[in-house]
Amino acid sequence: MDLNLKTNRQSLKRMLNERNEGIILAIGVSSGMESKLLYTTICDIYDKGIVPSYISGFITYVSGYLAAASYGLPDLGYVLREQIVRQTTTIEQATWMAALTGSHSAFPIGVDIDTGYGNEPMSIVLTCRQVHRAGGQYVQIEDQYAINKSCGHMAGGHGSGKHLVSKEEMINLRIKPAVDYAKSVEDFAVMARTDAIAVEGLDSALERMHEYQEAGADILFVEAPQGEDQLKAVADEFKNSAAVNLANMIERSPHTPYKSPRELHEMGFGIGLYCIGGIMAGKEAQMNYYKALAQGDNALEVMSDSGEKWFDGFNAMIGRNYCEQFNKHFHNFQ
Repeated sequence: MDLNLKTNRQSLKRMLNERNEGIILAIGVSSGMESKLLYTTICDIYDKGIVPSYISGFITYVSGYLAAASYGLPDLGYVLREQIVRQTTTIEQATWMAALTGSHSAFPIGVDIDTGYGNEPMSIVLTCRQVHRAGGQYVQIEDQYAINKSCGHMAGGHGSGKHLVSKEEMINLRIKPAVDYAKSVEDFAVMARTDAIAVEGLDSALERMHEYQEAGADILFVEAPQGEDQLKAVADEFKNSAAVNLANMIERSPHTPYKSPRELHEMGFGIGLYCIGGIMAGKEAQMNYYKALAQGDNALEVMSDSGEKWFDGFNAMIGRNYCEQFNKHFHNFQ
């Protein structure tokens, strides 16, 4: 048995620098189990040689929305630094273990830190440091007001609209401290997100994003473009930017048209963020399972009886077989 416990996580900075105009996919997970499932699924696609040539890499994304959902809460600022750092630690550990027996190094981890969890620059630095120590390779920080912000495709904490800080406050109290921290360590980047479209309009959002880039942001994220024209305008505005332009795809969003990775690549985006679709796709299967039991039905007859879906297949994916073999190796002294 191979007892090497060292795995080399892929470098985000290298992935960004070597993407050769390809698109990187950042995919959100809500638990260690989901992060293992994502990793093993993508490794299988790589091993079969069917990853499209225009996809240049993958990122495991720690989503504030999904972190809140794991507590049974909406994405309205109820999850704070401690919870997001703990979530990052969980995802890092799960993907490290998966990569011990996988065919590829673990993917970089990106982390949504909302507004940074504090009003002062040192709060931003502490968040960046703790996320980095937990295994994150970039932080996503946004310009909504205060801690109790909302998902970018929602209408603020009380449903009547989002609120922003000034671009000067975003730059000087959030982005620059994060960038200074990133410069002090290896392989750590800063993504700046603006929610200005919903409050000030597209032109203001583009202006803000240019200034956020000048302040040192490595990745640019204009949230929730309204319709095809605005999404194209965002793509065109930053197509030749030194920073990497990101598009966030929310399945059935009331705001932004949904695009496949191929379509985003053709538009010129460098990263496609699919941050919450995995948990929504899984929800339907779980509901069908619960419904079968509640109606007195046999779940195996109602649902697909694929062997990989149930006990043995799940345990193999979650790492039971490897752990048993590892433990057995050290019990041989008896």
